[in-house]
Amino acid sequence: MTERAGLEPLTADVDTLAAVLERRAADAPSALAFATSTRELTYGQLAAEAEGVAGGLAALGVRPGDRVALLLAGGALDFVIAFFALQRLGAAPCAFDPGTPAPLALRRAARLRPALVLCSRSVAPDLAAEAPAHGLSVVSFESVARQAPPARPPMGGGDLAFLQPTSGTSGEPRAVLTSQRNALASLRAARTMLAAGARDTLVSWVPPWHDLGLLRFVLAPVFFGAPCHLVEPAVRTLPEWLRTASRVRATILGAPDFAYRLAARLVDPRGIDLSALRVATNGGEAVRSSSILAFEERFGAPGTVRPGYGLAEATLGVACVRPGEPLRVDDRGNVSCGPPLPGVELAIQGGLRDQESPRGETIRAAGQILVRGETVFEGYFDAPEATREALRGGWLHTGDSGYLDGDGHLTVLGRERAMLKRGGEAVAPRELEEAAESVPEVRAAAAVGLPPGPQRATESTLLAIEADRAVDPAVAAAAAADAVRAALGFAPDQVLVLAARTLPRTPNGKVRHRELRDGILDGSFARRGAIVFSAGARP
Repeated sequence: MTERAGLEPLTADVDTLAAVLERRAADAPSALAFATSTRELTYGQLAAEAEGVAGGLAALGVRPGDRVALLLAGGALDFVIAFFALQRLGAAPCAFDPGTPAPLALRRAARLRPALVLCSRSVAPDLAAEAPAHGLSVVSFESVARQAPPARPPMGGGDLAFLQPTSGTSGEPRAVLTSQRNALASLRAARTMLAAGARDTLVSWVPPWHDLGLLRFVLAPVFFGAPCHLVEPAVRTLPEWLRTASRVRATILGAPDFAYRLAARLVDPRGIDLSALRVATNGGEAVRSSSILAFEERFGAPGTVRPGYGLAEATLGVACVRPGEPLRVDDRGNVSCGPPLPGVELAIQGGLRDQESPRGETIRAAGQILVRGETVFEGYFDAPEATREALRGGWLHTGDSGYLDGDGHLTVLGRERAMLKRGGEAVAPRELEEAAESVPEVRAAAAVGLPPGPQRATESTLLAIEADRAVDPAVAAAAAADAVRAALGFAPDQVLVLAARTLPRTPNGKVRHRELRDGILDGSFARRGAIVFSAGARP
């Protein structure tokens, strides 16, 4: 059995991710670093494995400064080893979902002009068959010959650490250039959540090709000296995620809101003990108070689910609710994501004075969220115009809408482009979606605004729902509209009933509101059998 690391978070003299692992391996070589259900790695073993793979990749032609596309499974140790092997070489990985169809995965990888594509053996044949058309070289991780690596290249904080694909909610993902300085600043800012260091135990369910999975559950465990247990990221493994957390007495979890929502519905709490849990980070999509309360009540973990806000361009972390702080939920049901993390500055662009709605509620001075600090990215790969648009006046313009309360706590409403306009008031899609999903017949919902047309002088609101197949679509549409009316005082103008699993989503489960809106306007959803109901209609 491996020992626990008696270590503290690393100090400012460590300026690269390669040096983070090197320090851990030197100080506590036999301490547990990562584990799966079948295998464990100590820091010493991880460093040795990374050295050997680095030598093998160097023999294949990978050099300092090269980019390497990773298509390796989550919940396994290969990804961790490969990532640190590339850090050892001074090369920059960019991780993609290995479940993406081969033509699409390689098209995205080719944009990076990588030295090679490193993948799991299970997907190598499909990728290799498509690779020549994209001018790419595909190598399976298992085939890399372990050997001594070349001398360590000189590296510092300004060198590229990795490229992070954006979520793609507004279109095709871009690759964010993340420097060593950005990555280390993000890890140091996370002390507010992981200050217990080696006294913490993490269990990861988030894919490592997402920034939450990479920063919090691959890099932070090494930086803070806390072991991390990896679980395959999939809806079907939610029970295993929580059973593992119970077995290892996990203190840190993390997932998007939908994972907590589904776990509260689908996972049997019998035999699951989360009494050791300190923090369960909730981020990556709009946070719902109903998800938090349902999860905490079902699993007996009050006060543990902590809302947060981040994005790839800010190297994940921007703001979070600290352990022990009460949740703040405004009168529209929007959950506060807490104050900014250390070293992060926030501002709101375009926010006016607070107003009072006709229903007597306070309408906060919302505007675009701006971020400044050392975690803000270096730019987008091969996209200078997009970089200039995002980085203006010394601030990162996030494209997200939100407001700061009197204590400087941030509430995120959603993507600016996705906000709904109703009677001169901006309404977050989440407000309609959460209300609609409270209806048993509704499996998922998404709200979009449609532009004025011949029948309407102002923007109209459409609610798209995936309804239970056993229910009459008209009944589901009417129930969803009634739920929105009861919660918000108004109903959507129309309800679109879709087949199950047809809402357009990003690979990490976020709804693509723009793609949904475009598909409604061009008729593509209607051609696939979607049915539109007036919200006032009754079956």
